Formats: sequence, C-alpha cells, structure tokens
Amino acid sequence: MAKHSAPEPVNFGAGMVVLLVVVLLVGGLGLLWWLDRDGAGPADGAASGDGAAATTGAEESDGAGASGGGSPVEGPPSCEAVTVWSAPELLPAVESAADRAAEGSADCFTYAVVSRDTAVFQASLRDGEEPDVWLPSSLAWAQLVEQSGTDLDVGQTVATSPVLLTGRPEVVAGLADLGVGPDSTFAEVLQQYQESVASGGPEVSLRLGDPRTDPASMALLGSTSDQLGGLSEPGSPGRNLLVLLAQSSIQGDPLAAVRSDPTTLVPATEQQLGRAVADGEELRGVALQGGVGTVTMPFVRVGDAGSAEAVDALEEQLLSEDGAADLLALDLRPGADGEAPGVPGIPEDLALQAAAPDAEVSARLARTWAVIAPQSRILTLIDISGSMEAVVGEGTTRIDLTREAAQTALAVVPGQTAIGLWYFATALDDDTDFVEVVPLRPLNEEVRSGVTHEDVLLAETEDLGLDTLQGDTGLHDALWAAYQFMQEDYRPDAISSVLLLTDGINDDSTGGLSEDEVVERLEEARAPGDRPVTVVLIGMGPDVDADALERLAAAAGGESLVLRDPRELPQVFVDVVARRAG
Repeated sequence: MAKHSAPEPVNFGAGMVVLLVVVLLVGGLGLLWWLDRDGAGPADGAASGDGAAATTGAEESDGAGASGGGSPVEGPPSCEAVTVWSAPELLPAVESAADRAAEGSADCFTYAVVSRDTAVFQASLRDGEEPDVWLPSSLAWAQLVEQSGTDLDVGQTVATSPVLLTGRPEVVAGLADLGVGPDSTFAEVLQQYQESVASGGPEVSLRLGDPRTDPASMALLGSTSDQLGGLSEPGSPGRNLLVLLAQSSIQGDPLAAVRSDPTTLVPATEQQLGRAVADGEELRGVALQGGVGTVTMPFVRVGDAGSAEAVDALEEQLLSEDGAADLLALDLRPGADGEAPGVPGIPEDLALQAAAPDAEVSARLARTWAVIAPQSRILTLIDISGSMEAVVGEGTTRIDLTREAAQTALAVVPGQTAIGLWYFATALDDDTDFVEVVPLRPLNEEVRSGVTHEDVLLAETEDLGLDTLQGDTGLHDALWAAYQFMQEDYRPDAISSVLLLTDGINDDSTGGLSEDEVVERLEEARAPGDRPVTVVLIGMGPDVDADALERLAAAAGGESLVLRDPRELPQVFVDVVARRAG
C-alpha cells in the first residue's frame, strides 16, 4: 500500500451591512497590493506543510522522493514520486486512487500525496514550490491561479457539490415568515431579508464566507451574478449587494458561525452539510429557484506534471467506479453529473447548477472583496447647531431626520464595526467646538453587564432633538480634531474613517480655523500616506456650501455629498463604495 504524508491542513480563523459602514471602506484600496503583485487569487496563508515521498509498486531506487514538479525520466522507470497536492475535502479519495494506480501499474508509479488547502497552495506557489498534480476544492481557485501566470492544464471534473443556504431547522422553517420558499431566487431572498432587517424583522442573520477562500460563497456569488444584476459591473445592483455582504463575512468555516449563533444562515456545500450531520449536528439546507451555485472540483496538471503515465493513471482511478464510491463516501457527487450521496436534510431531487464559474467574475469578486471586507472604524460627527431645528416638511426638523438616519444605521451595521460619536457646534466645552459623546468601540462590545456599545449609541441618538441644539456651526475645528484623532488612533488592519453630517457651512462665532488653514493642515497630514483616514462630508438641506465641503473633502482625499433628505443616506453610502471599489 502507498504511504501518504498528509499534514493537518492549515485553518485560517479570523447580517447584512448597509449605511454608514460601507462608504468608509474606500480607503482600503491598498489591500489590493498582493492581488496586483500575483494576480487575483485566494488570500495568503501560512507556510505550507510538505509531504514525504510515497513509494509504491516497485523496489525503491536511489533518488526516489517527493518532487516539487518533476519531469518524465528517459529510460527505465526511476520510481520518482508524482507530487499530488489535494484539498482536504478530497484527500481520502485521492489517497485511495493513488494506492490503486500504484498497485495496478506494470511500471514503477509512486505518489506523494499532500494535504494543501486553498490559501496554503497559493502561498506555496509564491515560495517556489510546485506539485505535479493539484486537486483544488473549487475550479474557481484554478482559474484565479491561472490568471496569476501559473501554467495549469485543467482536466476533467472529479467531483461536484451543490450549494445550499444552511442553518438550524427552526431557522430554515422560519424563512417562510420572510416569504422565502422553493420558488424564491437568491436575489429575492436578499431583497426580502434587507427589508425585514430594516424594519426590525425576524431574528435571522444571513452571512457569507470569504469568497477568496470559501468555495460555497464563491460559487453562490459567481452563479447569481447575473441574477443580482452583475457583480462584476461597477454601479450595478449586484455590486451594491456585494458591498453589503462583505463587512459581515465569516473568516474560516461558515458553519462555525451557525454553531456560535444559531440564528445564522450561511451558504454551505452538500458535502459540508453531510459531514456536519454525520457528526450529530442538526442542520438543514434550503434549495432556491435557479440554485445558489455548485462547487466543481477538477483534476489539474501543473507545469510539466511529472510522469505523464503516472498522472494519467491517477486521474483514471479518480474517475473510475471505485473512485466514485470513494467520493460518495465523502458526500461528494462523482464527476460532473454524478449521483447524489443522499445527505439528510437535503432535498432528494436537488439538481446541480451545471454552469462552470466565470473566470472574470471570480477575479472581480476576489479583487473587490479585498477592498470592501476590512473592518471599519468610524468616528461620526453630527451637527447640533441651532440651524438643525429648521423644519423640512410636516413638522419634521433636520435633527429629527438625522436621528432617524442614525437609528436606522445602527440597527443594521455589523457588530464588529467600531463606531464613535461626537457632536459639534460652537463652544460646547468652554471654547471647544466639539465633544465626545460615545467613545470609539466595536458595536458588539459589552460595556457593562447586559449592555453593548450599540445599546449605548442607540440610547444616545434617541435623545437627539431640539433640546440638544445650541450654538453655531464650528465645522472646521471639529473636522480637523476628528482627523487628528483617527490618525493618532490608527489601526493598520482596519479602515479608519471620519463621517461628518452638517446642514450648513462653517459659522464659528468664536473664531477658530479658517477654510484655508484647515485645508492646509489636512493636506499636510494626509501627504505621508502611512496613516490613511477616509473622510466623508455629508451636507443636508438648502443652506450647505457645496463648494466649501468639496474643497475640504478633497484636501483629505475624501468625498463630499449634498442631500436634501438624510433618509437618502443609505443608498448614497452603498453607491459611493461600490463605485470606488470598481
């Protein structure tokens, strides 16, 4: 029997997002450096685990061992091992196929089978390692690696696994309350879910994994791209939805999120669901109209692929009846259209979505995700000057609409987002034009027993009203202080942002910085580029000096917008990020 070295795969650990958080991701373009360097591809992983050679089928000869990309040897067989890197999802079937290929060969076929997950494979390639054969957990990974310049020969499909929305039985049953059923498309599910969350609907959290490393999430997004209006098209509804999904994404195994929060619904493959059910977990899968994707796992030759005869023999065994039995035992469907493994909790008539992932869509997803996924740290400044009492219709004031927008935002922003709140006017604290109301913390952080940071912010903004208003608009001093604060508190693994809402122009009756002075200071602070802070200035109402806001935002490398109604904020935020991420 063949010996195989299969190190433990490296695992990388760490609903929906709208409004404030998404626009503040625009500073994350620097995260594309690794994609520009190596091409779009799975996220980097830790150092790889090398496998020792496996010798089978003949007496060992000198020089036998693992090859990082060998070539055929002229003359008598040298028994040089064909190096095979297999995704953990396929590993037992690949090991069995290697055993059969070695035992059934008249020549000296030997194989070194090593477990390599997606991220480790990419990191190993950059370190100069290269196998003869690769069995990835998704065809999408092969497409992305090809785009980075690696020579691959993508062969036949070894296995497939359809994707389903997966969760606890009670959560799946409760989807009917959202209007979700077998005839629903994924686009309809997203729309209904968004509407439900915005109105304080049922306790269901729809989340995705990182599509750069999670096959089910990549398959779902890639296969529903057209359904969602085109994920690869800047400004499209699909791109907007991608922005909304990224900030609440799960690092690592999506099913782990279901284990920690039973209200969560995630995409998972039929294989993942089958393995979890076999381990005693109570899970159910939801099939939607048109499907939510299929993960395709191909046989890939890398470079010159070592001994062509040995490689062909391995592929033949994986595609044989014995290979099919091994794959079914792993809850995978053999080949491109093999029989279903019969996993409990999955409809028996669940069909495969046959279309292969589009290479360009996969690349766009990987690149865009790198920009929009990092955690946001948002310092929010709200104008509480006297002019915010102006009525905008039917007895509603500007501060009323601002309160409504803030409360709606906090209800749907993901828990890992850090938000701080300042108010600004004039002379709020002696001669200071701003005051910290709530410190900058993650929304889900518990600040005291049973009370989260989100609860504190909701309580504070609920009290925004006419009694809060005072003074004039000390915009310049407040903006400069906030920018300095975020630079001093900079975190390299997050997007640092300042969001300022005002209904007018700077009107500092107590003095303070002039427009020229604050522009000069912002430009100087921004110039080094080592502590980027995204600035978004939102002007509301007819009294806004749009030119002044644009000049201030440009000095900080940010955005300025003028709205007539704060309730327009949610879609504006999404549109800005989606456009800049393209």
